[in-house]
Order: sequence, then C-alpha cells, then structure tokens
Amino acid sequence: MRILLIAYEFPPILAAQSLRWYYLANELAKQGVDVEVLCPAMPAARAFQAQFHHRIVIHRTWPGPFVGLSQKLAGKTAGDRGVTSAQDAAGSRSLPLRVYRILRKILDTVLYPDVRTEWYPYAQQHLRRLLDSGDFDVVVSSHEPGVDLLLGLWAKKRYGLPWLVDLADPLLAPYSPSWRRWLDRRIEKRVLENADGVLVTTPKLIDLLTRRHGEYLRTRFHVVAQGFPDTSALAADTDERGGSFDIVYTGTFYHRFRNPGPFAEALRRIDHDDVRLTVVGDNAAFEHLFAGIRNVRFPGKVDHFDCLAWQRQASMLLNIGNSQDFQIPGKIYEYLGAGPPILHIRASDADQGAKLIEETGAGLVTDNDAQSIAAALERLYRAWRNGTLASISTRRHDLIGQHSWEQRAKECLAAIEQVAAS
Repeated sequence: MRILLIAYEFPPILAAQSLRWYYLANELAKQGVDVEVLCPAMPAARAFQAQFHHRIVIHRTWPGPFVGLSQKLAGKTAGDRGVTSAQDAAGSRSLPLRVYRILRKILDTVLYPDVRTEWYPYAQQHLRRLLDSGDFDVVVSSHEPGVDLLLGLWAKKRYGLPWLVDLADPLLAPYSPSWRRWLDRRIEKRVLENADGVLVTTPKLIDLLTRRHGEYLRTRFHVVAQGFPDTSALAADTDERGGSFDIVYTGTFYHRFRNPGPFAEALRRIDHDDVRLTVVGDNAAFEHLFAGIRNVRFPGKVDHFDCLAWQRQASMLLNIGNSQDFQIPGKIYEYLGAGPPILHIRASDADQGAKLIEETGAGLVTDNDAQSIAAALERLYRAWRNGTLASISTRRHDLIGQHSWEQRAKECLAAIEQVAAS
C-alpha cells in the first residue's frame, strides 16, 4: 500500500493536524504502508525533535510569497539575534510582528479560504510530478487548511485516484467568517461529493455533515478520533506526593469557547500555598485573568514532546470542554495517555469530552461555574494531601488503550484499504 498525503500542517509546524498526521503516518509505516508527504518548507520553524519512519518520504515545497518571505525574514532575525525559533524571532520585535499580523489578516480575506492558499500553484506543480511518476493507491488530504482540500480535489479530477479526506474540522465551522459561510458550505459539499472516503474524529460530525449535505453521504464516513502516543503510560497509577499540587493545562484558550474565566475565579478561592498552575501554550491574552493568584506561570509554547512531559509530571490535568459537540480536542487523548487524573470542565450537556472522561474513569467532570470548579479542585487537592489522589479516578485501562495512536492507525488503514478498493 502506498499513499500520498497532502498536508500543509506537518512537522515542524506544531498544530493539531500536524501532530495527528505525524503519529498516523509513523504508525501506518510500522504497519507496512509507504507514505509520501507533500508539505511546505518552513525553515524558520522550531526544529522537530522526533524521527520519521524510513517508509515516510517528505517532499517540501515553497509555501508561497507571503509565508515564504516571512520565513526568510524570521530566520534571518533569529540568526542575527541568537534566538532559536521563528516564534522567538517574531516576538522579539513588536513592529514587524504587528505588520505581519495586519498583512496576514488582509490576505486571509483576499485568498480563499486563507493566506495559505498561496501554496496552491507551487504544491500543484510538485503534486503533478509525483502523480505522473508514482504509483499511489490513495491520495489523502488533511484539513485544515482548506488548500489541502483544493489540491486533493484537483488531483481527483485530473487523475481519478481514490481520494480520502481527513476532515477533523468541517470547512464550514463556527469560526468561519460570516461573509464566506455560503462559499464554505458550497466547497464543503463539493469535497464530500467527490471524496471516496472521509475521516472524521467524532460520530457527531457525521450527523452534522449529513444533515447539511444529504443522508446519502453517510456511507463515505469513517471515524478515526485523535489519540495518544505512548501506551507505556498505561502502567499502574502512582500516588506519590511531590512538593506542590501541580495543575497543568496544555493547549489554547479562546474567548468565545474554552474560556478560562470561571476556572480562574475558582482558583482564587483555593487559598493554598502549595497549589501551582502551569498553562502551556499561546495564551498570553488570558494572563490578566490570573493576575494576583499565587504560583501561576505561563511558559508559552513549548516543544510537543516537552509538552507531553509536562502532562506526565502533573498532579492534575485541566481541560475545558468545547461548546460544539462535533469535536473533541486532541489534548484530551494526550491526557488519557499521560496518567494523572483529569479535571474536565463541562461546556454543555452535549460535551463529548465529558462523556469520554466519564466512560474511561480518567478523572472528574464538573460544571463550568466557579463554585462547582472550586469544589472539585478542593476535593482533588485534599486527596493529594492525603496521598489518595489515585483513588479519585477509576481508570479503565482497557478502554483507554483503545485510544492509542497505534489503534487509530489500524482504523485509518482499514478506511484507506476500503477507499483503495472502491
């Protein structure tokens, strides 16, 4: 089996889809699949620590004039100032960063669906060469961004190869700008009609898309959820009390959903010197909510594997659920593999993440108000003080093990083989 993956977001880019296909590609390769990846070159991005399986071949192309020039300037700035990443370089000069953001916002409006579509002509040239010279069984498009879908649709029309779309998020999503929602819906329908198979992360997304575009599409969908990388983390629970009760959150907060306001208020009510909160991720805009609370730190973005280490070393992992029921953030699965008990703040009655935590016995679920959260925090803290934290959760290791990336790749391979045979 030989597949061609079109993935704008691929390491060293650190994003949900990038990490999803890093793990899926490596696990598929271990199962005997040859994987070739078409992605943009991002030389100024932070180096990616992990290795790729020898069955994975990566083809990197120029990302286009705006991102390409931005990468070049970021790399030069990093070299001049002795910083280690494009992110550090961008943050080191406020004026260039502001200019970059303004220009990117403009181009996100000019190009459909965003500025990353400038990669299309350069990727298409390389894609044509690959498909002319290679014998691929399936072409896979990873979404997002939308340019991957546009390239896959072109390849399907031009070469007629079986096409599998990984639609972790719908193209028409709650965050889609109002001015282009009609176009998102139209392109989304065209993609679903032309794809031979569609991967989604939850059954709820199948229901949403079939209601939106037609029940006849249901047979094309396959559920392959997010996963966690290391089954060794499923070893026996530990209940060793360290010097502080370490609460760790990894990921991104948002104002409209996954807002940490109620949690911050709850934390103010927990007056213990040995409680410490670490928020890992790009969340500087929310630091003011925690002003005046002791032992709170925002280290910013860190390497993915360092992030996994933060999770494993925590006393308790914090998760705030999504308000939409068709998506479960990938970090919940990482949390399952990490081991510490999870405090999940339920966004709504339809919160699928809350159901996952309850089914696997991996922690506590509480409502999204300061009083409920404070009560749950106090319960977890007291258990930690008494050395009984492990008893708070009743981890179902048999169920948790089903969410490993190894298992996800088996599910993905079954979908690929079905699409190849269509």
